[in-house]
Amino acid sequence: MLPGDILLVTGESKLSSSLITAQKIIYSNVSSSHIEFSLGDGIFIHSTNDKGVHLTLLVDEDEACNHNWRVIRHKSITESCSDTEKLQEAAMYFYAQDYNKAFMGSGNNNSSFCSELVAKAYARAEIEIIGGKSPSKVTPAHFDKEADNLKDWVDVTNEYRKILADMKENVFLYRMVADTMSAVMTRRKAHEPIR
Repeated sequence: MLPGDILLVTGESKLSSSLITAQKIIYSNVSSSHIEFSLGDGIFIHSTNDKGVHLTLLVDEDEACNHNWRVIRHKSITESCSDTEKLQEAAMYFYAQDYNKAFMGSGNNNSSFCSELVAKAYARAEIEIIGGKSPSKVTPAHFDKEADNLKDWVDVTNEYRKILADMKENVFLYRMVADTMSAVMTRRKAHEPIR
């Protein structure tokens, strides 16, 4: 699991189904209603309309979407690559932002929807994805298209399925790490005079 890996989730709610249907004009084979950004160790940062930008664990996401997910990794990202640290820091910068309700709008610096957050993190780390499209114009459908053609990305779902088994056996430890990371980022945000 590397920072920058992207979890593509197919939710089961009516809202998830509506989001998938609405994205068919972008990519007819869209299957994801939500995406998340890996910080490593089974911890993901994502943006939801009820909590804004926050952390979650793969084990929780697996249960929430009834195991209907896959993970892709940009081909430029490897374990020996210095970009993993840049990507992790870039994504954490947006922690505790509000949810951007203006889906596919002009975008702003204070809020992000799920795919916008991922695109912003990559842009902040100076790695071009999705053809350099503006983050506020990137949807889960764009990542589904990338995951289906695998030109610039690699499918690493099996790697995550193996880690998921360990997470289920040691969920307390993983949750403790995620809670500690969240507390540190919350404290850091509170001490920043300008965000």
